[in-house]
Amino acid sequence: MSNNPTDKDKILQFLKTFIPDYQSDSTANSNTSAFETGTGNAYTGTNHADLERLDINAYTQVPLEEDVQQRIERLQQIAGSIESRIIHPQPNTIPTPPDATKYKIDYLNSLNPNQYLAATTINGPLLVIAGAGSGKTRTVIYRTAYLLESGIPPEQILLLTFTRKAATEIVHRTAQLLKNNLADKIMRGTYHAFANHTLRHYAAMLKLPPNFTIIDTADSEDVIDLIRQEMHFSKKHQAFPKKSRIQTIISKARNCNVTIEEVLRREYTALLEFTNDLNLLAEAYRQYKQANKLFDYDDLMDTLRDNLRDNLPFRKTMQKNYRYIMVDEFQDTNVVQKEILDYIAQGSRNIMVVGDDAQSIYAFRGANFENILTFPATYPDCKVVKIEQNYRSHQQLLNFTNAVANNAKLGYRKALFSANQTQVKPIVAKLPDQEAEAAFVVDKILELREKGIALSDIAVIYRATFHSNFIQTELLRRSIPYVVVGGIKFTERRHIKDIIACLRIVLNPFDAVAWNRILKLVPGIGQVTAGKIMETIQQQQGKIDFSGLEKRKYGPDLLLLQEAINQAMRPDVTIATKIEALKNYYAPILRNLEADYEARLQDIDVLYTLACKYETLERFLSDFALDPPATQFQNQNAPLIDESEDKPLTLTTVHSAKGLEWYAVFVPHLLDGLFPSVRALKNMDQLEEERRLFYVACSRAKELLYLTMPFYFNSWDQYYTMPSRFLAEVHKNTFKIWKDRDFE
Repeated sequence: MSNNPTDKDKILQFLKTFIPDYQSDSTANSNTSAFETGTGNAYTGTNHADLERLDINAYTQVPLEEDVQQRIERLQQIAGSIESRIIHPQPNTIPTPPDATKYKIDYLNSLNPNQYLAATTINGPLLVIAGAGSGKTRTVIYRTAYLLESGIPPEQILLLTFTRKAATEIVHRTAQLLKNNLADKIMRGTYHAFANHTLRHYAAMLKLPPNFTIIDTADSEDVIDLIRQEMHFSKKHQAFPKKSRIQTIISKARNCNVTIEEVLRREYTALLEFTNDLNLLAEAYRQYKQANKLFDYDDLMDTLRDNLRDNLPFRKTMQKNYRYIMVDEFQDTNVVQKEILDYIAQGSRNIMVVGDDAQSIYAFRGANFENILTFPATYPDCKVVKIEQNYRSHQQLLNFTNAVANNAKLGYRKALFSANQTQVKPIVAKLPDQEAEAAFVVDKILELREKGIALSDIAVIYRATFHSNFIQTELLRRSIPYVVVGGIKFTERRHIKDIIACLRIVLNPFDAVAWNRILKLVPGIGQVTAGKIMETIQQQQGKIDFSGLEKRKYGPDLLLLQEAINQAMRPDVTIATKIEALKNYYAPILRNLEADYEARLQDIDVLYTLACKYETLERFLSDFALDPPATQFQNQNAPLIDESEDKPLTLTTVHSAKGLEWYAVFVPHLLDGLFPSVRALKNMDQLEEERRLFYVACSRAKELLYLTMPFYFNSWDQYYTMPSRFLAEVHKNTFKIWKDRDFE
C-alpha cells in the first residue's frame, strides 16, 4: 500500500464514514479523556496516582484484641517449629525404596524430590504442605500406589476427601498406574459418606437403628420450620429468624463445638435476644430426629465422633481396620472431623494429611484454619514435607501470590517457584466507574480471544456475586457467552426477579404470573388466596384496589403493596423512580427473608443504575427478558459472536474457583471495603480469611492476571475509593499499573 498521505487520508475518511466509532492509532494514543471527547473507550484517561502511591500505613488498622494476639503468638510458635521437622531432599542422595525391583512404578523419576518424599514416607504422622498448583493430587495418587506396592492391604487404607469426585479420581488414576484393581478396595470418599457407611455397618455395636434416614439441608430446614410453628415462635411480636438461618446457626454451633450463644455473638448479634428460644428449638429438633430415626449431616459426624470417644471396643475396631490414613485438603476440616481422624489414627499413627493453609477459605461452614497449623502439636513426632515447585503459573505470577500469602499473620511460609520464567507481571487497573471497569474487562477478554485464547480458558473471579453485575451486563450487551458458577445469573436471582415481577405488574396489571410471585411474599397469602385476589383484579379491569380486604389478617400488608404499585404506575415518574418506590416496599420483606439482604439490595441498586438509561419501561423489561437474554443486548458496533462457535467463559465466586485454573483470570472490584469486605475490617480472623480468598483467586491464573477496580463505589452511607489493602501490602515491583489504551 502506498504511503502517500493523500491515500491515507482517504482511507481514514472512508473508515470514519462507515464506522462511526472508528479512531486512528494517533487518536487512540491521545491523552485526552474519553469523557472530554465523547469518543473512544469509557476508561481512557484515568488517574492512577493513588495506585502509584499505595502505602499500607494509610489504611485503618484492624483492631487486635489481647486474647487474639496471644492465640496468634501461640500458633506462630507452633508453625515456626516445623522447620526442624522438614525432610529436605539432598541432591543425588534421595533414598530409593527398599527392594526397588518389586515396584512397577519408577517413583524416583516420576516425581520431583519433594513429591517423592511425600509419596514414599508412609510410616508415622506426616504433614505435607502443598502450595497451589504444586501437583498435590499427583502426589496423593503416587502415594496410594506406593502403599499398595509396598504390600499394604487396600482394606487397611482410609482416604478422605471433600468431594466424591476427588476420591474417585485418585482411585481411578492409581488403578491406571498399577494396571490392576487393588485400589478399588480402598475405603474412600467424603467424611459424611464414610460416617454413613460406618454407622450402618456397626449399628448393632453402637446401638443405633440400622434403618435411620438421612435428611439433607432442605429437609432439615423444613423440620425446623415445623417445630418453629408448633412452638409458636413464628407468632412473636418481633420477627423470629427464618428456618434457613436457624438451621445455619445450629449447624455452625455443632461444627465448631461451641454454643448457639457463641455463634450469635460472633456473627448474628441482632439475634442474641432469641438465644433461649433457639436453644429450646435446637433441643426439640434433636428429640424430633431421634424419635423419627432421622440423621442430618451433622448427626453423622457427631455420632461417629462420640462413639469413637466413648465406645472403646468400637474405637479399637476402627483403629485395627484402618492402619494407613490419608486426608486431602486438611485445611478445610472442622473440629469434629479432626477429632474423628485423631481417634482412628491413635492406633497405628500412620496418618498423612496434605493441604495448604493459605487456601483455607471455608470458615463460614465451620472449617477450622488452626487444624493444619496445630498438626505438629497433636503429633510431636510428625515429619513435614513442603512441596513448593509450581506447575501452573509462571514465576512473575508466583512472586505476586507469594507476597500476598506471606503477609498473613499466621501460616507456614512458602516460596513457590516455577521453571516457567515468562516475564509478564499481574496488571492492576483502576477505572472511572463500574461500567468502565466492565468495559475494560470485556475489551481485554475480546483481545485475548482474537489472539487465540479460548473463552473457556478465561475466568472472572469475584468476592461477592454483585461484583459481577456490570460485567455480566456488558457480556450480554456484546453477546459473549458465559456461564455463572457458584451462583445464578444476575437476571435470575430471586430478589431481582421479584422487582422485575413488580415492574411487569406496573406495565401490565393483568400479568397473573407476576401477581402470583408477588402475592406470595405477603404473609398469610397462599396459592388459593392469591388466585382469588387475581380474580378480583380481573373483575376490577386491572385497577389495584384492595380496600375490601383490609380487615383480613393480611390486609395491612396488602395495602402496602397496593400503595407501592400505584405509586410506580404514575405516568409522570421515571423508570428509576419506579424501581426506587418498589425497593422501599420490598426492602423490609427481603430483610426478613435473607441473612445477606444488604448485599441483595445492592443488586437492586445496580438495577436502578441500569434503568436510568431507558426511556420506556417496556424497552427496559424487554432487554431484561430471561429467554434468551444474550440476544437482547445485540449492538451493531460490537463484534458479533455466534454462541455456537465458542465455549463460554467462566464467571465464578472465589469459593467455587478453588482447585481450578485458567489461562487468564480477572479479579474485579478490588476496593478496600469490597475485597476485603467491610465486615472483615473489624476482626483480624475475618481479615485473614479475606487475604486467603484473595490468594486463592489470584493463584488460579496460569499466564495472565488482571486486578481491576472502579474509581469509587457507594453503598448506603459508605463510600469506597481506596484500592484493596492487599495490593498496598505487596511490593510495587510485583505488579504493573495499567495507564492507557496502548499499555503493553
